[in-house]
Amino acid sequence: MPNTFGLSHELTLWNAPGKAAALYAVGDNDELHAFLNFHQPDPPFDALRNPDAQRDLVATVFAGAGWEVPAMVNAMREADDLFFDTAGQIRMPRWSSGRVALVGDAAYAPSFLTGQGSSLALAGAYMLAHALATDRDHTAAFAAYERDVREFADMNQALVDNGAATLFPTTAQALEQRDTMLRALVTMPSTPPRPAHSALTLPDLAPPP
Repeated sequence: MPNTFGLSHELTLWNAPGKAAALYAVGDNDELHAFLNFHQPDPPFDALRNPDAQRDLVATVFAGAGWEVPAMVNAMREADDLFFDTAGQIRMPRWSSGRVALVGDAAYAPSFLTGQGSSLALAGAYMLAHALATDRDHTAAFAAYERDVREFADMNQALVDNGAATLFPTTAQALEQRDTMLRALVTMPSTPPRPAHSALTLPDLAPPP
C-alpha cells in the first residue's frame, strides 16, 4: 500500500476486540505492508487452501471497520502476494523422548500474539543447559527441565486464552486496559512485572559435574 503516513521503520496499529489492523514500513521507502488479524473460536480450515475464500472471509470479518481498514481490504482484493495463515500454539504432553529434548517453539510455542516466543525460547534453553550441566543422567536432566519450565510456559500460553495478550486483546475490557496502560507510559511509574513474564527465576549456571 502507498506510504501515506510517511512511516519509516515504524508500525501504526488499529484495534477492536478480537481484531487488529496494522500498517508497517520495514525501511525508508514508499510502500507499506498491511496486516489484518482476527480471532475466531475455530480455525477456518476451509479457507486455508482457497485464496478467494480467504479474501471473502477477511472482508466479512472487517466489514464496517474504521480507520484505514477499508483501504486495506480493497488492497487485499488486488494483491498478488496475499499470505493467510492461522496463529497457533504448540502444546506437547512431553518435551523429551530418549536422548532428544525439545526447546522453544518446538515444545511450547505461545504464538506471536503473546510477544513471548523469544523470551520463552531463551529461558527454556538456559534451563535445559542448566539441567544437563547439573545432572549427567540425561533422563533426570530432561525431567528437571520440564518440571521447572512447564508452569512458566503454560502461564505465557494462557495470555492468549484469557484474551489479555498485549498485542491482541480479544475482549473490550482487555483492550481498554491495554490502551490505558499505553497512554500512561510517559508518566506512570514502573509497574510490577506480570507473572507470566517474571515467574521463572533463572538459576546460576552450574559447573559441569
